[in-house]
Amino acid sequence: MDHFDRKKRARFENKKRADRKAKKTMESIDISSVYYLDGVVVAPDFVFLATQLNTLDPRETAHTRMSTYNPAEQELPFGYFDLEDNIVSVHAYRTLPPDKKRFVCLGAQGAVHFVRGSTREVRTERISGAGMLEGSFGGLMSHLREIDGQLWACGQHGQVYRRFGVDDWRENDQGIRVRVDPAQDGADRIGEMLEAISTAPMLSCIDGTGASDVYVVGLRGFMAHFDGEQWTEIGLPVSEHLEWVRCNGPDEVWVCGHNGTLLKGSARTGFRRLGRSEDRRTFVCLAPFDGAVYLSTEDGLFRFDGQSISRVKSKLKPELQDAWRLDRVDGVLWSIGIRDLARFDGRQWVRIHHPDNEPIRR
Repeated sequence: MDHFDRKKRARFENKKRADRKAKKTMESIDISSVYYLDGVVVAPDFVFLATQLNTLDPRETAHTRMSTYNPAEQELPFGYFDLEDNIVSVHAYRTLPPDKKRFVCLGAQGAVHFVRGSTREVRTERISGAGMLEGSFGGLMSHLREIDGQLWACGQHGQVYRRFGVDDWRENDQGIRVRVDPAQDGADRIGEMLEAISTAPMLSCIDGTGASDVYVVGLRGFMAHFDGEQWTEIGLPVSEHLEWVRCNGPDEVWVCGHNGTLLKGSARTGFRRLGRSEDRRTFVCLAPFDGAVYLSTEDGLFRFDGQSISRVKSKLKPELQDAWRLDRVDGVLWSIGIRDLARFDGRQWVRIHHPDNEPIRR
């Protein structure tokens, strides 16, 4: 065998090894169990979910498995497709015709993926200045919400963006944004930049009733309100990290966070703390539903009845294991945990088992 034959055979063996490795990787991806990252309810029995495969480390691989649970319209109750991005927040347009249902997925680095529900066709836009790639120092994104027909997104360093049309995302954060750019500020100001980053608003959630009534919340008790002209920071009776804000009307804004924080109020009337001050749970999401407010924690679901906060007794066996995201539509509440997925129609809880995971049993 001459030199060229040996090289040819070596290339052939290398290709076979690469093919085997790729096949093994894809097989592990296809059968991997998942955990839930975010979700949005499209209809009472239709939910759109972002999930992470347990076999992949999101710090090393940009990948999210998007799932739809829709037993009435799909051949199988769960359908899925993959995005090569680390998705942090999802949205669904509920008012479009069934054959044109469109989902929106926000990536941590500022990519926004629009998905046509019937064909899974994906079109991607990018928020200029967001993320920490390719010379951007805006910071990672955290949350996406539709407010009065327009998409808004928020993230680290006080970033807020508003979408005015196709590929038209504009900054809407003057007054709360902290800008950092080592290329412009110079290496001799590293200490100042690190100090600016450490004190900048790290936004976790955004909501509002209209373009002139928008709220953001974040770490260290940060909350601000946009009145259509400017942002105003709101003084709160707590300094805990805030995880979620939900507007149930102009004068009924709910906020939750660390150490049992539950707030109610508005920019006009101020906010007051509810529940027990000695509560040390972290409430990561909330949803007003059927005259109460439901609160999710990593070890289960809670309910505020106007007087006190108590654990939800779902009568599931076992009880709800965890709760992460809450959403409601047309008299139905969904609890999307890290592992546990369930729906509540006001009378009965029903647990939904993900086909790639071991069923949750007693």
